Amino acid sequence: MAALAYLTQLSDVDSHRISVAGCSYGGIQTVLALEANAEQKLGLRAAIDFAGGAMSWRSSSLRARMIKAVRTATIPVLFIQAENDYDLGPSRTLAGELEKLGKPHKLLIFPPYGQTHEEGHGGFCTQATHVWGPAVISFLDASMQR
Repeated sequence: MAALAYLTQLSDVDSHRISVAGCSYGGIQTVLALEANAEQKLGLRAAIDFAGGAMSWRSSSLRARMIKAVRTATIPVLFIQAENDYDLGPSRTLAGELEKLGKPHKLLIFPPYGQTHEEGHGGFCTQATHVWGPAVISFLDASMQR
């Protein structure tokens, strides 16, 4: 929230076109930002969750917290993971919640990236922009039109 407050004060930032994105634990924070955006009217326009919770989805309290937060979404959400990530459950579950509620979202599961779960998790987020980049740009373009 501090970063958002800072950004909105910058003269070269269009405060009406800010999105949030994060990978892994940052993806969890992205989902929690959906709730803050709904409650505090932060003005976010879109959210991109790269594998949020994939390493810790077995935690029932985390699952419940993320499901509660995603249900409050008032902006489009893009869920992205590689097929060989640790657990695809978070993206599938959270996208399913938004589907049930009729809220705008997109779920993209890409083919395996690398040979290990770690490569399919962190490596995919940080090193595979050539794979997911066009989909993210398209999603953001469409989200900014709303």
